[in-house]
Amino acid sequence: MISIIISSYLPKYFSALEDNISSSIGVPYELIKIDNPGLMGICKAYNLGAEKAKYDNLLFIHEDILFHTQGWGEKLIKHLSKENTGIIGIAGSSYVPSAPSSWTVSENYNFVHILQGDKSNTDSFLIHSTKQNREEVFAVDGVFMAITKENYAQFKFNETVLKGFHGYDLDFSLRVSKKLQNYVIDDILIEHFSKGNRDKVWLDNNILVRENNHLVFQKESDSETEKKSFLGFLYNYFTYYPINTKNIVFTLKFYPKKLTFNDHLIITKKYFKYIRYHKSINKKINTNTEN
Repeated sequence: MISIIISSYLPKYFSALEDNISSSIGVPYELIKIDNPGLMGICKAYNLGAEKAKYDNLLFIHEDILFHTQGWGEKLIKHLSKENTGIIGIAGSSYVPSAPSSWTVSENYNFVHILQGDKSNTDSFLIHSTKQNREEVFAVDGVFMAITKENYAQFKFNETVLKGFHGYDLDFSLRVSKKLQNYVIDDILIEHFSKGNRDKVWLDNNILVRENNHLVFQKESDSETEKKSFLGFLYNYFTYYPINTKNIVFTLKFYPKKLTFNDHLIITKKYFKYIRYHKSINKKINTNTEN
């Protein structure tokens, strides 16, 4: 039926989720807990868990969630059994920009069905942007990723490249999307108690993901989305790395090829601005590094 795999380091959340799954899933399952208080990257933890799985359907989830749908196991199995289905998720995007970024590239392409909260606040709010039961996507958020064991075996999580806790979901889902169709669904609702942390480690891992998945995914390019994603990448990159010739050339590896003339101009002006004020910007980077 379903093998549920969790990389765990928060006993309080795991215990609550364990009880919640038992009372809500509605089908036979096994819970595979990989104790991981920083012992290994999440890719390795998930691959270890998948090796132990006895059922044909795998579900990789965070431990800081709760299920709000009764009988969700049967719904998930039904989704996974449909032809050419890759990953089933509850948040993802149908656009992959040229620049390294999260899956949340634009509201025009994001599909989400989740109750979102955080660890310090019990007041969660519903984010619902799906228009149908199964939305076709490329990237899937790692809070909830389901795939059949047969399909998982073709891809596995990239523990060779990604050693930490960022980028694993984007890399895995993009590789799967080249052969199978990933979906965000709206008939399983979970509540999530954290929002993630976009720091330098997150940025570095997303750069690795884009270097490892440099193909074009969508058929048509969206100049506005490409521009915003690239400008966001530049801002993040030059927050942590100094502005110099070497780093400017590196960022150009991810320059969008299909832009309107005006968007090319906007990005060019941004580069000139970075170059013009590079001394003061680099000084801030050095100060932050020292602190």
